[in-house]
Amino acid sequence: MKQFIVDVSSFQEGGDIWGKPLHLIVKSLDQVERRTRLIEAKGRGRLGRIEHRDVATGLWVRFSLSKSSRVTRESGRVTEYPEPRGLADIGDGRFLISDINRVLLVDSESNILRTFTHKYFAFLHSVLFDRAAGCFLVVSSGYDGLIEMDLQGKVRWEWFTWEHGFNPTLDGAYLCRRDDTFRQWQTEGKNAVLIDPGKLGALGMMTSQRSNHPNSACYYPGDENRVLATLGHSGEVIEIDKLSGKWRTVISGLESMPHAILPYAGGWMVTNTLRGEFWLLNRDFEILSKVNICGLPGKPPEMAEHEWLQAVYPLGHDCFIGLDANRGLISIDLKSRRYRVFPVDESWCVHHLVMAS
Repeated sequence: MKQFIVDVSSFQEGGDIWGKPLHLIVKSLDQVERRTRLIEAKGRGRLGRIEHRDVATGLWVRFSLSKSSRVTRESGRVTEYPEPRGLADIGDGRFLISDINRVLLVDSESNILRTFTHKYFAFLHSVLFDRAAGCFLVVSSGYDGLIEMDLQGKVRWEWFTWEHGFNPTLDGAYLCRRDDTFRQWQTEGKNAVLIDPGKLGALGMMTSQRSNHPNSACYYPGDENRVLATLGHSGEVIEIDKLSGKWRTVISGLESMPHAILPYAGGWMVTNTLRGEFWLLNRDFEILSKVNICGLPGKPPEMAEHEWLQAVYPLGHDCFIGLDANRGLISIDLKSRRYRVFPVDESWCVHHLVMAS
């Protein structure tokens, strides 16, 4: 199948501005420092945290886009959370927010209605709500896991990479959470590591120690027993059968740390973060086009060839908004071939965006 490469830098700047309110999740306020760490990590050939750190403060920002100003705290309503990374609109005026190690049920005024916890909640990423089933799916990157829970707090399903074929880690460690498995592997001479959440804290395992760092997931439309997830270390998207736990690779060839696998237009879209592009695919996961933003202006000079397009989300048919760690928010209209960059507070590490219902 022929693939189309779309270079957004060849588009004309301008176009319509999305007028509806948006919800932006800012995971931390240290973006300038993060750029330095990214360059260092790429230099050593291994992305992700290699040492312990404190939990950062992040934001939930409710705002509307404006061509005349950058997006800052003064742009709308702001609520602080410890490292939020996911937001799901339940549809009745309530939201689910995943912060560092909790999923919070909140109302539109940010009042916490319920707190969901789990011993394997750590370094949480995306959260998605299934309205039909009344449950949410959250990615617990700190433990290489996906966990589904209902609004009563009952676990409906869980899946961990290191229990489904992703052992050992890049460092040769065999991860497990059962004492008997740990002892057996020790007797076999394996470098066994027993995962003890009580000793690891809100961040869980360090990124470099994880077996494959899942960082986003979505339900398969029309099939409640299938889930898709992006894997950070191997740079692929897998489809998981919830009943058997078995999985298969459906999208390969991504750089490490892809994000935001989403249903789109009867097919799929996924963000190839380190390449500064997003892919549009048909229902059979065949690539239709790759949309690249690398040539756009506004990137800090020290980033040179380095890109970090955190995630891209659809606003409508052929209309998207990208969360770029180097430039800000980027609206892209493939039909009119126009784009617009909305700068954000330079300290903001933008992570997730949801359209207001």
